[in-house]
Amino acid sequence: MNAANLNLERDQYKDLLKCIKDESQQNALRYQSNSHYKYEKKRKEKNESDHKVQLVLPSIENSSLEDISQHFHSVRRIQAGGSHQLQANKSQQNFIQQSFMELEQCKMSQTVRDIKINEKKNQCNQRKVPHREALTLKYLEKQLGICSTPEKQQLPQIQKQHQSKRKITEDEEQNDQSILTFFEETLNSYSYAVPSRRESTQIAIVRDRMYVYGGMSGAGITNEMWWFDLKRQEWFNYCSDIQLFITNHSMIVWKNYLILFGGSGYYDHKMKIREVFSKIAQFNTLTNQWTISLESVEPRREHKASVLFGKLMVVTGGIDSAEKLLNDTLVYSLESKRWTGQKILFEEGIAQHAQCTAYDFKRNIETVYIYGGQTSKLGSFPLMRMLFFGPHPIGWEKVQTIGLAPDSRYNHTMENVGEYLILLGGRSQERKEYQNDIFVLNLQTSIWTIAQRQGLQTKRWSHASCVNGTNILCFGGIGENTYLPPHIYQIETDTLKIKGKIVVVKPLSVIDEEQTNNHHHMIITREHDFDMKKPCKLEKFRKTRKMYEQIVTYLPLPQLKTPKMRYDILIHFVKTILKQIGYI
Repeated sequence: MNAANLNLERDQYKDLLKCIKDESQQNALRYQSNSHYKYEKKRKEKNESDHKVQLVLPSIENSSLEDISQHFHSVRRIQAGGSHQLQANKSQQNFIQQSFMELEQCKMSQTVRDIKINEKKNQCNQRKVPHREALTLKYLEKQLGICSTPEKQQLPQIQKQHQSKRKITEDEEQNDQSILTFFEETLNSYSYAVPSRRESTQIAIVRDRMYVYGGMSGAGITNEMWWFDLKRQEWFNYCSDIQLFITNHSMIVWKNYLILFGGSGYYDHKMKIREVFSKIAQFNTLTNQWTISLESVEPRREHKASVLFGKLMVVTGGIDSAEKLLNDTLVYSLESKRWTGQKILFEEGIAQHAQCTAYDFKRNIETVYIYGGQTSKLGSFPLMRMLFFGPHPIGWEKVQTIGLAPDSRYNHTMENVGEYLILLGGRSQERKEYQNDIFVLNLQTSIWTIAQRQGLQTKRWSHASCVNGTNILCFGGIGENTYLPPHIYQIETDTLKIKGKIVVVKPLSVIDEEQTNNHHHMIITREHDFDMKKPCKLEKFRKTRKMYEQIVTYLPLPQLKTPKMRYDILIHFVKTILKQIGYI
């Protein structure tokens, strides 16, 4: 045999050996798997036989309380027909008992919490519901109050109930309104030079200064610019060469500028025409400089102006040079210094009314309110506010209010403090009397109330007013007989500050009675008796105090030293002399 044939036979023999080994390994694996299968099968059969007698518990430590309860209830259902019992360790039994106790406590607490929440909801929304009959034709006729005969027909019962409920709600709202109290006093002034008495002037506050410009006094129409330092409480006069003698004008504050519009001058008796302006004058409070520009709008006086959105000046009504009442509303852009061209017309002309900007809580937008004034029909405008389409004004609407509204009046002022509109002074058109009452409108509830006044109670009209925090400052105007003195009247609206200003002084007899009633009887020794008989240092003061005893008094105001001569007349006289000499 060749060597090649021997090599082939050797290779074939090796291959046969490998095949035999693989088959033997596979057979061994099959035998092992079959034996394992048989073992598993036997174990399952044994477990099934054991389950018939015993029930295996789940892994309690890794299961939730709800799973345990469900398993326990399923076991109870299985045990209902048989007599088998659940077997477990002591630790497992304790764990099961604790888990079920916690489950019951959680369920009880949840049910109690739900019951309390439902009770609170029911108490809030609880109402007595009468026993309702079936919804038949007779039931509906009974509710509507309709009888078979037309003679016995009555008003619908539902309408009656609605009317009675409405009356009750209005009365309750009026009673629920707390009584507002305002305190009026005059600010101290530590300067001899003060502005003259005047009417139809305008005031405004920039930083800590209250500026006064224009108006008519006994000496005629003025062009003086005065300001009052609220910190130092002193008056200052700014002398300028501007020839702007105006009265019945409007003045607003924008940034650091005072912006004046319109107004009237002197009356020409020959031509029988009053000079009326359409100028816009700006006064820079930082540099004390004037800039005047002529406008192409209709001149007017006795009008009102206010700032809207911090960039628009809204001008309403007025009287032109022909003594005609104007019924238009003009809008001026303070940033671009141009008239927008929008004209909103009233039903009739209006002048000498009150105007201010306030927040409309129903529409969530800042708007303009007007009230009162004189019209061609000798009537008075009700409270009205401006309507908007987006940011653009489109018209006016009447405000629906509740309560006792103020009488028709003119030459009054209206200011906004917080959520209130406060109406001050004026002259009544019906009774031709000066008003000293203060009406307050709550912008959220739309209810009119009359404020209770403390301190000074001055009647005024044709005056000027502005807001300084919670205070309303008034200046100028006409009282009952003549011009009011050139004092700054401060009306405090904060009740907490008012309480500190009111002082109650009781008679001495009442104080002695209270002391004897309050103090208990005590044993008086000789030393104590000797101390009581000592003369009191305040005895003279008490004797003089008896002459001025009153039930309620207020803090006394300091008496100022009035100058013996008019310094404004002296300054004017000196100016004229200097002009004649040539120094000015």
